[in-house]
Amino acid sequence: MNYNMPQGAREAEEWLQEIEAMSVYRAFEQVVDGRHKRGVRYSVAQILTLVALGKLVGMTTPAAIAEWVRLRAQWLKQVIAWPRPSFPCASTYSNVLRTLDAEQVNQVLAQFILRVAATKRCGEEPSRLLGQEEAKTHVHLA
Repeated sequence: MNYNMPQGAREAEEWLQEIEAMSVYRAFEQVVDGRHKRGVRYSVAQILTLVALGKLVGMTTPAAIAEWVRLRAQWLKQVIAWPRPSFPCASTYSNVLRTLDAEQVNQVLAQFILRVAATKRCGEEPSRLLGQEEAKTHVHLA
């Protein structure tokens, strides 16, 4: 499959192997769910984690993300401790994404990426992590 993936997607897949998928999930737990509670099978954090992982490896549509997830179901069940026997279909991704506040998702994702980059660069030294002034220079647009 790597022969048809863009170079950026291959690099993102390598970067993805350096971080824990559960840390992505924990970051997305901060996003507020805009759906009604009745009939909710998957949490927003679960959906956004799968979307983010799919996007990192080059999937561009909900259908492509659903297919990518389906093909890697066994691996994903181990990596993110998936509680259900099945994964969402493409329309579930679309429906959930439609109800979210894009600004909040961007903010949570930017904070997560900033934290990962700072930890990678500085290790666990709290004195060397990015301060607020340098954090303002990073802008993430999805």
